[in-house]
Amino acid sequence: MKIYRLTLLLIVVFTLFSCKKETEEANKKPKAVATFEVIDDIFKLHGEKSTDPDMNSLRYKWTTTSGNITVINEQSSIAHFINPYLPADETVRILLTVSDGELQDTVSFIVDIPATNKLERWGLGTTLQKEASNNKDYEWYLDQLNTGTYSDINCGPTSVTMAIKWFNQSSTLTPADARNTYWPNGGWWYTYDITNYLNNNGVYNGIIELDSIGMLREQIDRGNIAILCLDVFYIRFTDIPSYHVNKYYMTTNQGCGHFIVIKGYKVVDNKTYYEVYDPNSWGITYADFTLKGKDRYYLDEDLDIATNIWWNYAIIVSGAPIKGMNTVDPSKIEHKTGR
Repeated sequence: MKIYRLTLLLIVVFTLFSCKKETEEANKKPKAVATFEVIDDIFKLHGEKSTDPDMNSLRYKWTTTSGNITVINEQSSIAHFINPYLPADETVRILLTVSDGELQDTVSFIVDIPATNKLERWGLGTTLQKEASNNKDYEWYLDQLNTGTYSDINCGPTSVTMAIKWFNQSSTLTPADARNTYWPNGGWWYTYDITNYLNNNGVYNGIIELDSIGMLREQIDRGNIAILCLDVFYIRFTDIPSYHVNKYYMTTNQGCGHFIVIKGYKVVDNKTYYEVYDPNSWGITYADFTLKGKDRYYLDEDLDIATNIWWNYAIIVSGAPIKGMNTVDPSKIEHKTGR
């Protein structure tokens, strides 16, 4: 009887061992395959060609040896990272680990990332000589996309709503609210609609004549921002995706009245660029998904021509009552429209 039980026990143990061994042999190690491509400022990482001999579903994990890089979608077969701003060239190892839940495989490759700075990447130049910005530590940029039935001509309502948000962080007004106040059935907004709406909402403002475009720098240095109504046709165009200079959309005809917000400037390589919130983003973004109308830079000489031709004034918005400024009487000047 004891011999029978011992024999039975050995058979069970042998059977379990054999099953475990067969299971281990059945599950074969996956194979990690990683490549990359560079598209503008994006390093796109490809791991979709990784395979598993047993056709098991794979889990992916992308990592890097650089603290300057953040991999986006790091647990997907296809991931990416945005080319970082680096003071010096950097050699980075990118690693992909694939797993079937039990076994895993890791592969890596080297990427050489050249030194670059934000000024160069944005198309501004190399040497920053002076800058000022009256930005806020909260979000106040608005895209005129999806601002209502008249989104395509809502640059005025959108620009003034941004200015009000800059003035008052707690404001909940929308461009649609502005549109419903003036010209609710459609039509381009006039510059006097901007000042009237600012006044209606208790925002300190005044109009100055632009004897020179450099007057905008003086206002920025005082801590103010400005709303311009200009012929955007005269702002030069760029099709380089990473650039923040010049406008990113085409205008084929003169007479393109348009409202924008001026909130800062940079002097780079002896050229002055004004920092702009242009409401005409229409959902178009940079590689980092920031809207292209946000923190755009337009040359002072372009703004000078575009305002001289269209409306040679600036609506100054201030965080405090305006004093010591040579403002003009809105009722004594010609007003223009923008869309």
